[in-house]
Amino acid sequence: MPIDDPEVFASLAESLADVEGVSETIDQIVAFAVEAIDTTYGGITLVKSGGRAYSTVGATHESVIEADRIQYELRQGPCVDAAAESKIVVSSYLATDERWPEWGPKASALGFNSVLSAELHARGRRIGALNLYGTSEATFSPEDISLAALFARQGALALGYARSEEGLRVALETRTVIGQAQGVLMERFEIDADRAFATLRRYSQHHNIKLKALCHQLVETRVLPVADAGGAAGGPAAVETPIAAVLSEPA
Repeated sequence: MPIDDPEVFASLAESLADVEGVSETIDQIVAFAVEAIDTTYGGITLVKSGGRAYSTVGATHESVIEADRIQYELRQGPCVDAAAESKIVVSSYLATDERWPEWGPKASALGFNSVLSAELHARGRRIGALNLYGTSEATFSPEDISLAALFARQGALALGYARSEEGLRVALETRTVIGQAQGVLMERFEIDADRAFATLRRYSQHHNIKLKALCHQLVETRVLPVADAGGAAGGPAAVETPIAAVLSEPA
């Protein structure tokens, strides 16, 4: 697919516009990239914990996940480099690449002999890298490198937007269910919204139950859950507490 072909931009934009959610966006970015660059092995590295950890998503094959996992374990490899400090990382001969003396031979043993990684940069920070693997040496041409950079830029924007949208949706859903739970307490015990929220938060902290899970349980069953011995609300050993009990708990 020529880099100067306007259909490249149109096809990429159209493919990303038709998907919803972070997972679907990731899958579409990878699918479009491997098809356009004519390889069958790809995935995305996401940066976690402020750059202290990484995870692989959208991988096309188990061998991609394994090659990435070894990189994360060794803290060495093109995906780590692209996600952490470089815009584009390319290798045509992995088995002998001096940049990754430990990882390169291991990747070659998995059947990969070349790699192309392009950073994903959105909202002023690196969020990961788009990774494409080749089974032959010198798989990726200069045009492939330019295309990968394009897909990474556009993909990062779409991924950043999807993350924001998903985060906003989750936040709105959480606010809604908390409001509903407050309403249950307010109506049943004739208390105001502030006291209802304080009661829910205190109960959540005392019983080690996430506030959202607590509110869902209260809205659906009109009783409050108690975490089981393993700390999971509503588990096999969970005990339901009458709703009135929470009002008598000490602050």
